[in-house]
Amino acid sequence: MILGDGSVQRESHYEILSVKEGASYEEIRSGYRSAILNSHPDKAHKTSDSSAAADDKFLRVQKAWEILSDSRSRVAYDNELRASRRQQNASVSGDIDLTDVGVVVVEERGGDDVVVELCYDCRCGDCFSVDSSDLERMGYKLSRDRDYVWFEDDEGASRSAASVVVPCGSCSLRVRLSIETGLKVPFAGMPNV
Repeated sequence: MILGDGSVQRESHYEILSVKEGASYEEIRSGYRSAILNSHPDKAHKTSDSSAAADDKFLRVQKAWEILSDSRSRVAYDNELRASRRQQNASVSGDIDLTDVGVVVVEERGGDDVVVELCYDCRCGDCFSVDSSDLERMGYKLSRDRDYVWFEDDEGASRSAASVVVPCGSCSLRVRLSIETGLKVPFAGMPNV
């Protein structure tokens, strides 16, 4: 189970445009121009997966520019960003990463298609858990081979660190799972593929 709005920490509009939060309008415009050129769908390879990812990235760049180029919407966004950070920092009982969790196969869909669940013990006796299908819907792919699991982004490349707030199944505690792309963790429990 994943919490709703505000529980998933994604790239900020500033990070999407590769500018600092205190950037001037000109710096934001320059960042937008660079990002839009690099993410334009016409520049993507012609596979359906990369095309969809390129379209998504292009739309995120457009949205970031729409918000940050207007002074009123930027002030509102900055306020929301600060409030979200305060809430996230105040509402978790701990920080974990892939090296801290147990990995369990919860569903085999045939072939290489397997849903795995990441579990971390809670002090109440239950556990904090999230499965790979939930993470994938949020844009975080949990990849695996016979021996390891690791996070990839949708484009298959690294991006800046992000996190997901995961609730306990029984009590009110939550932990922040750090999404670090490329960090490979041994996994002995995968079925033979």
